[in-house]
Amino acid sequence: MEESDRSTTFGDSSLNTNLQSYSTTDHFNFTYQTMPDPLAVYIPVASLTKFLLCSILCAVSNQERIDWNHSRRTLLAFLLALNKRLEELKEIANTRDEISDQITRKLDEIRQWLVYEDRDGTCREPNWNELRETYQKMTADKVDDTWTYYGGHKTKPYYELTISVSHPDIERSRLYMDCTRPNGFQSDELKLYWNAEQLEQLCPKAESQLEKFLQPLYDPSDVDAVEALRQHPVWQRNHHGKITYVNKGIEKAVFDVPKDAQIILLSFADEQSPGGGYLIRAWTQEEIILYNSDAYRSLLDLKYGRMGGGYAIPEFGLAYVRNICFFHRDTQERRLTDMLVANCYCIGAAELYRNPKNKTEWKEKTLAKFHAFIAAAVANTKGDGSNTYLLLGPIGTGAFGNDVQDIAKLFREILQSKMMGSNGPIRQAFSNIWFVCTDAWKNEIFEEIFSNIEV
Repeated sequence: MEESDRSTTFGDSSLNTNLQSYSTTDHFNFTYQTMPDPLAVYIPVASLTKFLLCSILCAVSNQERIDWNHSRRTLLAFLLALNKRLEELKEIANTRDEISDQITRKLDEIRQWLVYEDRDGTCREPNWNELRETYQKMTADKVDDTWTYYGGHKTKPYYELTISVSHPDIERSRLYMDCTRPNGFQSDELKLYWNAEQLEQLCPKAESQLEKFLQPLYDPSDVDAVEALRQHPVWQRNHHGKITYVNKGIEKAVFDVPKDAQIILLSFADEQSPGGGYLIRAWTQEEIILYNSDAYRSLLDLKYGRMGGGYAIPEFGLAYVRNICFFHRDTQERRLTDMLVANCYCIGAAELYRNPKNKTEWKEKTLAKFHAFIAAAVANTKGDGSNTYLLLGPIGTGAFGNDVQDIAKLFREILQSKMMGSNGPIRQAFSNIWFVCTDAWKNEIFEEIFSNIEV
């Protein structure tokens, strides 16, 4: 599908007609790539923080919850790959006399961050031999708890697409995937960011000797983002940043955006299960996106691609997907968008990561999440942002129980802040920002909180 073909109409027979004779078990054909080595994951060494490493260590050490999609294994693979990379850099540092001390200090600093607090409040360092043994046991375990829930035994890749379902929304979305993505998403369409610092590294600047030593400073999937940021540096982007409040579902709002514009939308995602309650016909914003597009395949490609058969959205990061295709159920029109796959804390019930201990910590950590997905939208903007629509919404204020006013205030703070080398509020990196929600009262709260922003 050509990039310019952001809005088009099928010329073949109706999808609704096709659906009447469509059987997910008989007609859904798909292919997939061989699963890569999970330990070959890209490690953004120059972007690591104590915040991030503590998050991963705590999640890996938590064995109390069912690990539905091998989320802990995915995070453990990152830790083991990091440990190996640090050992390699230490060996190389011995040959770089001119910056040997700088490298040693940096590596020592990262090692000092690799400490976590257990449930008893005791600070512990990871036992790498035990972690390697744990990982080997995890990889030997071929049982996926989600697959077991649906009656499966030995897990096979993409089993989610073979589970027998009898719900029209799931069947329709499988038809969409079969129509546009039988071979899945390309590797350069699927990006994973661990934190905002990783995104800030993409901005053009003079690199220090230490940064050059820690190359590569970005994942291969970000070649396009790095080039775009060089051609259109954020400090040159000074657009209207007009904020609009749209009281309708995201699956309808995307078709209201001008046809030649780039759309980047925020999915209120589950951090440890691709698509959240998609397979049980849940009806939150993330599932609605998936029922009306081919985006579910992108999440599975993340799981069985760069996540090595598990699934874990970083606590302070996100996944970024290019070119998902929405389908209009009535007109057969389709629309390409990019998708920010980010999560929020579930108040009262911890998920993969530990919940903040208090309101101050909640604000600090949630701001870090917001910083990351806004920075990802900036980095992956096509052109200079003058024709980009950023579609946001009250993430985490439904089933996850976050306060609408609190979330609105954080959005206001982050959109008014400077980042990615901007000279002014980062909202000016975009021509239009929409807050999309089916609950008009939530948008009214957002509008009130944003009312005194200078345009």
